[in-house]
Amino acid sequence: MELKEVQEVLREEQNDLTSTGAIIAYGIDHFGLTLEEITDYASRTGLTGASVIEILTDAERKGQSIEETKNSLKEYVEKTEAKTIEEERQQLQKESAAGYLQEFVDGIAASMNSPVIRSGFPTLDQVLDGGLYSGLYVVGAITSLGKTTLIMQMADQIAAQGNDVIIFAMEMPKEDLISKSVSRLTMLKAGMDNAKTARGITDGSRYKNYSEQERQLIKSAIKEYGTYAEHIFIYEGIGDIGVNQIREAVERHTRILGNIPVVVVDYVQILAPYDIKASDKQNIDKAVLELKRISRDFKSPVIAISSFNRAGYKTKADFSGFKESGSLEYGSDVVIGLDLAGIGEADFDPTEAKSKDPREIEAVILKNRNGRTGDRIKYQYYPRFNYFKEADRCR
Repeated sequence: MELKEVQEVLREEQNDLTSTGAIIAYGIDHFGLTLEEITDYASRTGLTGASVIEILTDAERKGQSIEETKNSLKEYVEKTEAKTIEEERQQLQKESAAGYLQEFVDGIAASMNSPVIRSGFPTLDQVLDGGLYSGLYVVGAITSLGKTTLIMQMADQIAAQGNDVIIFAMEMPKEDLISKSVSRLTMLKAGMDNAKTARGITDGSRYKNYSEQERQLIKSAIKEYGTYAEHIFIYEGIGDIGVNQIREAVERHTRILGNIPVVVVDYVQILAPYDIKASDKQNIDKAVLELKRISRDFKSPVIAISSFNRAGYKTKADFSGFKESGSLEYGSDVVIGLDLAGIGEADFDPTEAKSKDPREIEAVILKNRNGRTGDRIKYQYYPRFNYFKEADRCR
């Protein structure tokens, strides 16, 4: 094979190592190089067709012997290997803590423009060292303790401060979530005796019989909700929202609006499976991992609501109560469990505790990666009006 023929092949597939076949043929024909010698040089240095033909062409031009050509290839290999080692050394140095230090300092400066987000519950914020930071927050409880209500009230309180909140609601439609918010506001405005339930607000047959004062109360609550509703974004889904869709929505929100949102997932166990062939535990593990990555990549607080298994109905909240709890325990930054006050005591009656109005609820900090754990924060939960009132102190 002539040199010109080899060069023609290389023009078509310059970076394809299969084109070295033509070079090998040329090298064998003209210089007596073996197949093993040229392929060894190519594999050791990642030689492309262009670089090999350049060496061989130069050898022919200089009239080099076979031994001289081998030395030229060997010299090229040594220089390339030395350059590669130096590049790897520089890259490895960048991966050291010293290489990250400037990025660390820049991150502190950038965080000055992204202050901690207050949850709207002062005692909880105090326990969490000021409020919500970038990270994965998991809130779990048995049924009827108001875990969704608590987080939706928190979402409203965050939005009222001017922060965007994206809610992925797999259990309740958008209408129900909004009506619960409006119901809560009627209680805050008029007290329990005059407040309206969520159903009482959306049921037209009731509304038409309300007095003018009652209608004005609802209108006033809706108007107040409207003052921060532009910061609340609700995505509905039953089985069709997974972690990929959550990432896409957060990325789109950040790119278009320029705001980093607080993300709420209600709830983890009914996210669309990442892999339909995987077990429930494997899918939850993957979901928790991806939610953690979303919080890290977008520097956003991600709040994931979780259900408890049956074992959690009779004992105080702990990690064993979380369904498929392994990943939730190790992948989250903060874990909060909700308890009925008095649970675990000898004479505790859960049915009686749930019948109270308000219900006495305690939020226990089971995990806090950057703070203390074990604190129990007392709440009064008014289920009819979707409202949590926080105690001034925790224990």
